[in-house]
Amino acid sequence: MLKKSLTGIALWIPALMMLFALVSTAILLPWQANGESSIWMITGIVAGIILVLIMSIWGFTKLYQWKKGYFYLALGALIIVPRIIWIIWIPTHAVSDFYYYQVIASYVADNNSWTTLYDQGILFYAPYFTHILNFSKVLSTVYHIFGNSYLVGQLFNSLLTLGGTFLLFKVVKNWFPLGVAVGSSLIFALWPAYFMYSTLLATEPLFIFLFVLALFLYQQVEQHAPSFIWSLLLALTLIGLNMIRPLAVVILIAFVITSFLLRPKRKETLKRYTIVVLLFLVFLAGQSTINKLVYHIPTSNSTIGYNVFVGANEKSGGQWSQADSKTFWKLYNDNKTDASKADSALLQKGIERYQDMASNGKLTDHIITKMKNYSSESYGYDWNVYSDAPEIWYHSKIILAICNVFMYIILGLNVLAVVLALCLRKIADIYLFTLLQVGFTLSALLVEVQGRYHVPLIIGYSVIGAWGCWQLYRILAGKNKKKKKPVMLEGYDRPELPL
Repeated sequence: MLKKSLTGIALWIPALMMLFALVSTAILLPWQANGESSIWMITGIVAGIILVLIMSIWGFTKLYQWKKGYFYLALGALIIVPRIIWIIWIPTHAVSDFYYYQVIASYVADNNSWTTLYDQGILFYAPYFTHILNFSKVLSTVYHIFGNSYLVGQLFNSLLTLGGTFLLFKVVKNWFPLGVAVGSSLIFALWPAYFMYSTLLATEPLFIFLFVLALFLYQQVEQHAPSFIWSLLLALTLIGLNMIRPLAVVILIAFVITSFLLRPKRKETLKRYTIVVLLFLVFLAGQSTINKLVYHIPTSNSTIGYNVFVGANEKSGGQWSQADSKTFWKLYNDNKTDASKADSALLQKGIERYQDMASNGKLTDHIITKMKNYSSESYGYDWNVYSDAPEIWYHSKIILAICNVFMYIILGLNVLAVVLALCLRKIADIYLFTLLQVGFTLSALLVEVQGRYHVPLIIGYSVIGAWGCWQLYRILAGKNKKKKKPVMLEGYDRPELPL
C-alpha cells in the first residue's frame, strides 16, 4: 500500500508543479510593447484562433479518415507554403549567433579547414559555445550539397519543421486517439511566434526535430523487448540533441523516471536504459576530447558557467548585458587554450551572485523577472525585426496580439488538461509530457533566459492541450462513462496506476 501511495504522489507532483508554472506564465506573460489593443481586436483574434483550430482539426481529421495521402499532402502544404511565402515577402539577414552559423558554414562548405578559420579569428567566440560549431557543421553539409546561401539555410529549417511535425503526428498517434494526434500537430504547425522564428537561421528547428525523434525512439525502446539497437539509436539521438542545445539530460531523466514509474518490471527498464545512460555519460565526460578530434582546435566542453553567470545577473533579468560580455571576453582571452578555466571562473561568479541575492532577500524577485523574460512570446517578431525585416514593425500591434492571444489560449487548454487528468485519474496519460515541461522550465530558470529558449515547451503544450480538448469532447459527448485502459500505457505491463 505504501509503495502504491508513493507512486501516486510521484505522479501527482509534476502535474501540480506544471499547474503552478502554467498559471505563473499566464500572469507574467509580457503583453505587446507597442500600445494596448482594443477589446474588439482581442475578441476578434480569440474568436478567429479558436475557429481556425476547431475547423482545421475537424477538417484534417476527416481528411485522414478519408485518405491518408491527402492528409499528409495538406499538412505538408500548411507548413511549407506559408513559410516560403513569408521568406520571400519578408527577406531577412543573419544576425547575432545566426550570423556566425552562416559565416562559419559558408567557409566550411567552401572547403576551408577549422584550423584555418580558428587561426584567422573567423570563429570568434564559437570555440567556447560549441553548439555554434556543431550546427554550423550540419549547415555546411547542407550548403555543400544544395548551394551556399542563406536562403538554403532558411529552407532547410522549414523542411526540419515539416519533418518534425510529421514525426510528432506519428508519435502522438502511437499513444493517443487520432484527434489528439491531429490537434497537437496543427497547434504546433500554426504556432504564430514559432512560425516566424522557424524561417530564420536558428538552431531550434533542428533541436525540435531531434527532440521528437527522441520521443519516437523512446516509444520503440518501451514497446519492444530490451533491444541494444533501439537503445543505441536513442542514446545517439540524445547526444546529437545535446550538441545542438544542452537540454538532453532533462529529456533522458524524464524518460527514465516515466519508465520506472509506469513499468512494474524494473529489471527490464534497467536493461533498456543502461546502454543509453552509459553512452550519454561517456559522451559528456569525453566531450572536450571528441571536439578536439572533430575540429582540431581548442574548444570548451561546457558553457554552464557562462549561462549561470548571465542568468544570475539581477540588473539584466538573467539576460545578456554589455558588462557580462566584457567579463566573459577577459576570462576567455586569458584562457583560450583551456576554456574550462574560464567556465569554472564564470560559474563561481554566478553562484556568488545567487548567494548575494538569497542573503539580501532578492532571489524570489529575480526568479519572477526571469520567468517573465522566459515566457515572452515576442521572440518570433523580435528576431525578424532584428534580422532586418522592418516591414513587420508596421504591423507589430496585430502580430504581437495574435502571438499573445494564441499563447493564452494554449495555456488555458493546458490548465484544463491537467485538471481533467487529476479529476479523471489519468495522470499517467500525460505524465511524460508534464515531467518534460517542468524539467525544461526549472532548468531554464537557473541559467540565461530569453523568450526563444522556451521553444522546447511548445511540443508539450501542443500535446497536452490537444489531449485536454479530446477529454473535454468525450465528457460533453458522454463517452467517458465507461472506464478504459489509459492510452499512454500501451506497451506497458499494467493497465492503470493507483493514484
